[in-house]
Amino acid sequence: MYDILLSVWGSSAGRQGARPGQGGRAGGLSPDELYAVSRKVRELSRGFTRDRALAGERYLSDPDLLGAYLLHFWPISYAQALLGITMMRRARRAMTAATAGSVLAGAGGISAGAAPGLGPVLDVGAGPGPVSLALLDSGASKVTACDRSAAALSLARRIAGERGQALATQPWDAMSTTPPPRGPFDLIAIGHTINELWAGHPDRVSLRVGLVRRLAEQLAPEGRVLVMEPALKTTAQEAIQVRDGLVKAGFFVELPCIWQGACPALPDGTCHGEFEWNPLPGMVRLAHAARIGRETLKMAWFVLGKRAAAPEAGRTVDPDSCPDGELYRVVSDPLLSKSGRVRYLVCGPQGRFALSASRSIRDPGLSPFFRLARGDGIRFTGAQRRETGWGLDKGSTVEVVQRVPRLG
Repeated sequence: MYDILLSVWGSSAGRQGARPGQGGRAGGLSPDELYAVSRKVRELSRGFTRDRALAGERYLSDPDLLGAYLLHFWPISYAQALLGITMMRRARRAMTAATAGSVLAGAGGISAGAAPGLGPVLDVGAGPGPVSLALLDSGASKVTACDRSAAALSLARRIAGERGQALATQPWDAMSTTPPPRGPFDLIAIGHTINELWAGHPDRVSLRVGLVRRLAEQLAPEGRVLVMEPALKTTAQEAIQVRDGLVKAGFFVELPCIWQGACPALPDGTCHGEFEWNPLPGMVRLAHAARIGRETLKMAWFVLGKRAAAPEAGRTVDPDSCPDGELYRVVSDPLLSKSGRVRYLVCGPQGRFALSASRSIRDPGLSPFFRLARGDGIRFTGAQRRETGWGLDKGSTVEVVQRVPRLG
């Protein structure tokens, strides 16, 4: 994939599109090119994460910024989409008659043994096509990419064509009153787009909720919506607000949430996924030159269904009852207290709370606790109420029901 992006980058600015290993270039770029592209990567990074001045399609009209996007940010969005699709498929494969109705295993209308394949899918706000290509590589029978930028769609078709893949495209402005592309679709993916729509508008959250509801009308009966947003505090919080609005409107959160009410991270906190990955050497060199670390992939993301939740998933749980045996998601990195206790934030049927254990405990049943990662799904027993959350002690057990995937 990266060699094709290099080729498109080269020809997009009138260069001879170099491929990795050619001409003695490191990662396909000469030292001068590496320096020039890394400067534009830094400029894009600031424009995406600080003042947000480059969010949207503004970078598409600048060949140098577009080239930097292709060689750095395009692979990130591609990898994030692969991870989201991987998590969806793992959840569906995990479905059995015994776990039907388990949110963590992917309940909410999927029948046990449902096939993990994808039929027609729609990529909204596709840009130059990173999410579209991830969907094609995941085996979708047909991908339709829509975006308001004809130039972006043209570039997406070109990248797909270079790989021998067919990508359908359709110009569409998500903020217009024009109806969206017609389904039915097995999946509608919206990657790094919602945060750019109606930016600054006082009613932007409700407008974004309305957009997803309109799009969901084009879903197949068992269809899902995959939303991926930047993990910046502001964009992640607004993504959670959109999630809450959709839950209130009757949507069911299949992943990553287990809690089906208003997100307990708000109003002051946030929540996002973090995944380990191994980017290709050419991208690693470029990221290092730009002084941008990419050891992990972070995103605020949700998979939502338009059907009603299974009865168990929507049940009410007494927040003061012991959480033993319930399914919970780890939603933080490990935190170490001065007393030597390892603490995670977990979220599930009783909302979000701290779960801790002392590192001095040497108990086989508890050992998985000290190897947890953000995003893992767990069950535990032997929890005891503490001043801040719940604690585990000798005799407690922790079962990792679902490991967050790592992407090579």
